Amino acid sequence: MTKLLIISSSLDNNSRSERIARLCEELLSAQGVEALFLRLKDYVLPPFGSVPIQEVPEYHSLHAAVSRADGLILASPVYNWSSCAELKKFIEYVGSTDESNRGAFYDKVVTLVHSAGLPHSYMAVAPLASSLMFDFKCVINPYTVYVHDRHWEHDEMIPDARQRVEQAMRVMAEMTDLLSARTYRSDWGV
Repeated sequence: MTKLLIISSSLDNNSRSERIARLCEELLSAQGVEALFLRLKDYVLPPFGSVPIQEVPEYHSLHAAVSRADGLILASPVYNWSSCAELKKFIEYVGSTDESNRGAFYDKVVTLVHSAGLPHSYMAVAPLASSLMFDFKCVINPYTVYVHDRHWEHDEMIPDARQRVEQAMRVMAEMTDLLSARTYRSDWGV
């Protein structure tokens, strides 16, 4: 059975990106896909590089969760035309390879879910998608989710935006299932 990990990276208690991530969880569950939900605000990660990763207890549990997953849904608010810093810090930690651990992101199928204020920053997913693809050989779901303020009415997502989330989750489940039979295993290399 395909196992997906949904990661909500917002630290905001009223986060729309987390609401969208919860919708992803609901939609995947309705498809019979096992999805574990993880909130980065429940973990305290010091600035990357300030201490060896092996000394950070949260690193071990986060690394294990990502390693066990076949695919990842990475949910983030958009700040300053990019994914939030908390998500990037998480990727730096869990993607690190040392003498004991291999980076956990290699070969994962990834769907990027972003919530923003303006419709203009829909390309905010591009730098993160490129990094995951080139650094970790991730397969990026081309059906990314980008929901901005105009996609909400009376604090509810409009039907058009919800349909795009539904489509992205259908594609994610199918891509992850199809790629589960691949025979290669990637590692660091340019």
